[in-house]
Amino acid sequence: MVRLAVDEVVQSGQIIGLSPEHQHYLAAVMRRQEGDPIEVLSVGGLVFRAVILLGATALRVTEQMGRAWKPRRHITLYQALLKGDHFSEVVDRASQAGVSLIVPIVTDRTIVRDVRPQRENRWRAIAKEASEQSQRASILEIGPCTLLKEVALLDGSKGFVLHPHPAKGHHSKKPWLEADANPVALLVGPEGGFSADEVSYLEQKQFEPLSLGPSVYRSENAGAFASVLFLQ
Repeated sequence: MVRLAVDEVVQSGQIIGLSPEHQHYLAAVMRRQEGDPIEVLSVGGLVFRAVILLGATALRVTEQMGRAWKPRRHITLYQALLKGDHFSEVVDRASQAGVSLIVPIVTDRTIVRDVRPQRENRWRAIAKEASEQSQRASILEIGPCTLLKEVALLDGSKGFVLHPHPAKGHHSKKPWLEADANPVALLVGPEGGFSADEVSYLEQKQFEPLSLGPSVYRSENAGAFASVLFLQ
């Protein structure tokens, strides 16, 4: 069933006007027509059944269905900015994986050093589309770009630096298998990874180096792969 997320509180019997983006998505991408049923995700995570009206320009909400799937723990992904459009891939995959918040960071080896408003708007559009497609309870949030030295753990959360070659002893640990639901912060470096000084600095900030195994993953994939493990 196609699902759309709206930025308002929804109730049965309501008529909702569709944005041009949603109109195009329903008619051109998903090939839905007037009279077809879809699902609507309301603010707060409630899901409603609705019917397409007026040539796919509006919806009529018919009934409440329940609550959308919600991850068992809050994951913040601190992801180094990447060259080209690769950060868009990070946003798409993190949304589908169940990440709650993604924060772009600048590191020693980051080539891209700032974020333009047009790029942020594109990321938010991708996050919304991917969140709708994966039928999660909320849209992935995108925080402001920050420096690595400004990253800090919140009280009660655990932090991990995704590092393909951590110090001896870290390879055997699988913290994602722990039963607790504490918030988790994951740090992923740029194409060249974190520098040794950065890893040392993050360890002082209580971030533990973590390997996902013998394979070395691309920067745009590592955060989503790790998040899926932590959300099982």
